[in-house]
Amino acid sequence: MWRRITWTASLAIILTGPSGPVAAAEPAVEPPKGAAEYQALPRPTDGRRMALTVDKLENGMDPQRPLLIWAIGSSFTNGLGNGDLLIDLIRQRFSAAPPIVYKKMAGNSTSYHFSHGWARHLVIPDQPDVVLIYNFGKTEDLEQLIAELRRNTTADILIGSLHWCIPHKPVWPDPDAANSHQDPQALRALADKYGVEFVENRREMTEYMVANGLSIEDLLADSVHENRYASRMTVMNIARHFHRPDQFDYHPASRERRIQAEATEVRTSPGDWKPTEGGSALVTTNSGSEMTVAFTGNRIELIGWHGPQGGEAEVQIDGKPADQVEAFYATYIQPDPKNALNPPNPPRDRCPHAVSLGTNLVPQRWTITMISDACDYELLGSETGPDGKGNALKPFTSVSGQVLIDPEFWRGAKDNRAGDRFTFEVVRATVGKVSFKADSRGRFRLRLASGLSNQAHELKLICCGDKAVTVDAFDVFEPPLRSDM
Repeated sequence: MWRRITWTASLAIILTGPSGPVAAAEPAVEPPKGAAEYQALPRPTDGRRMALTVDKLENGMDPQRPLLIWAIGSSFTNGLGNGDLLIDLIRQRFSAAPPIVYKKMAGNSTSYHFSHGWARHLVIPDQPDVVLIYNFGKTEDLEQLIAELRRNTTADILIGSLHWCIPHKPVWPDPDAANSHQDPQALRALADKYGVEFVENRREMTEYMVANGLSIEDLLADSVHENRYASRMTVMNIARHFHRPDQFDYHPASRERRIQAEATEVRTSPGDWKPTEGGSALVTTNSGSEMTVAFTGNRIELIGWHGPQGGEAEVQIDGKPADQVEAFYATYIQPDPKNALNPPNPPRDRCPHAVSLGTNLVPQRWTITMISDACDYELLGSETGPDGKGNALKPFTSVSGQVLIDPEFWRGAKDNRAGDRFTFEVVRATVGKVSFKADSRGRFRLRLASGLSNQAHELKLICCGDKAVTVDAFDVFEPPLRSDM
């Protein structure tokens, strides 16, 4: 039983063991004005678009790893807490669930548009199991965010309609009416279009409020943010979708599937690979022995055995050494803590929330430095060196072609000051060599590649030396959208 919490800016990470959260119990939160306790039991259709999540909660992962939930957005997202309650409610329904990790990135008034950058730089590189979006903004901005997640991950996605705020009074009590924060009907249609689980939070809260004679103010802490009881209601409405429904809308194997080492999709050097004693894995100690697996998707992970006598294997993808394949991602764009503090909007929100990667990519650390108070900056790569100057209000492509910066994703650029700095790294998303050596024998999982084009590929392992290379299986991940969709 263990729990770890760390903070980086507004990033919260909560990790729970099989017994669930071990934090001190939250003081009881009473319904307002003596209203009845809110109930949010799962219904037959809840969870229809959560097939992979439910399968993992019921059966775990082999080898075991945590179920990863990522939440991104604004203070509305932050108001849901740090995942303790959600995890507890999930465990009430799935007592044998694996450990659950809840990661959150929330910013000051960070709409769908700007949290899109966090999806690109934090969520997608992490390849989570679930993405939770409880936020505000334009439907078209949310669609672009969801489409990028759907093209690059196999995660189940939940989006929710918002609670009532004071600015919404003109449309009370119609839960489907468009309001100053979002358009619930458009969100519902968007969820149907992309196979996203839609949390009817606003509709469900409205029914409770009307039945108990409550006003909008009764569930608010200020003009727009939920009070503790309303936040609990919203988390309960989200949690009810972690549920085995009457039927699923998709089959888990259409997105994630395992290929055993002895499967027909796998070819091995004749006579070199032998079955392990009492197991399904294949092992070789012959230098140059090859194992080739054909798969369709953008990500593949190795399930193998390591131990004191373990060796190494080189990795090739589509006939090229894996560490030469064009598959990269850019990490979170980190504002320097010394950046200008005024105006009071947090420095992390006055920065480019997203960059795009171009061509001729070289793994390295990049630094954007403001060189004037009029949005001018210069870009410097740790390997490439100076790579051009730009202005945060205009589109920018670096001299080398590696980095593209869209002014639409640069928030609060006019408030940046000369000397402000922002850093990120471009990291290779493939592994060139696998080590099977460890102090003790055990089974392991290793991501060999992600960020590939979502199509047919061929991966090859080549044994190096005369030590044991033992392969059990490969897990393949195929996002539901192609990159050209």
